[in-house]
Amino acid sequence: MGKMKNAFKIASIYIGTVIGAGFASGQEIAQFFGGYGLKGLYGIIVAGVLFGFIGSFLLIKVYEHRIISYSDWLGPLFGKPFQWIVESILTILLLSWYCVMLAGSGALFEEQMGLTREMGIWLMSSITFTTFLFSMKGLALMNEILVPVLVIGIIFVGGLVIYNNPIIISDEVGITLQMNTGNWLTSALLYVSYNSIGAVMVMSSLYPIINHKGTAIGGGMMGGMGLGLLAFFLLLPILILYTDIQGVEIPMMAIAAKFGGTIRILYGGLLWFAMLTTAAANGFVVIQNIERKFKLNHPLVCLFFCIGAVPLASFGFKNLVRTLYPLFGYIGIILFVIMIYKKSRLYR
Repeated sequence: MGKMKNAFKIASIYIGTVIGAGFASGQEIAQFFGGYGLKGLYGIIVAGVLFGFIGSFLLIKVYEHRIISYSDWLGPLFGKPFQWIVESILTILLLSWYCVMLAGSGALFEEQMGLTREMGIWLMSSITFTTFLFSMKGLALMNEILVPVLVIGIIFVGGLVIYNNPIIISDEVGITLQMNTGNWLTSALLYVSYNSIGAVMVMSSLYPIINHKGTAIGGGMMGGMGLGLLAFFLLLPILILYTDIQGVEIPMMAIAAKFGGTIRILYGGLLWFAMLTTAAANGFVVIQNIERKFKLNHPLVCLFFCIGAVPLASFGFKNLVRTLYPLFGYIGIILFVIMIYKKSRLYR
């Protein structure tokens, strides 16, 4: 029972880290897979399997080698002369992701709820601050509560679309949504690489709740299956209603609005929860790393981190995404190539 409970905690954190604003909004799924029609579903299957494999592989190594932070990965991969450089870059990336989620919260409050941008930013900052105070227990509890809500909500809205509309999809459907990635398999590989940067760094910190090798395998596989299932219930509605979401920044909000204001508001809440879980996961790792490096007081680090991120989030959601996300993708590919090439040094 203990192994299963901890595997669920790990899977929840895994899903909560990856799902973010781009995933839950449907924009990432539309961009990476929406242009291939039904073949995009093959890409979703491949991505789900890869997420499961990467998660399980990483967590097994975390358990076997007692890795407690992503710093423990970097030394054997890059050596001491370059470790601090790469570690600094990754820390800045995690901080950037946290700020992007705060900015997304502000944009959602302003554009979808008619409230002020500042209210959305400060509310998310306050909740993540409270979560950070309780360290791993706080992060695990948040994801245990919110991730099942996200899973049920996304499947519910996706299921409504599937139930109420005939599924007539050709391979040409949604072609204007497609990124120039070549084919559905290439898209799946790039998508997993792009989304695994943060997940790798967050899961490198999960040793305290991995109590068995089976927990590591179960947590990784459940997380991968969960992400694949959610992606399926996002992609299929996008393909079915693709004519209604051309040029829309938040496809799933537009789809939810077709079922009335209540469903639209509920999905807005789900999207905010997705931003919150991702913000908490990324911020947690940055705070943990700062504490380990500088031996600072935990509550003060949490407070200064949350307050300091607010001005950065004020640059705006679109501007941050446009500037930072391409950089994340390139860095992710480079890091995974290096990890695969040098993995024998890390695990010998």
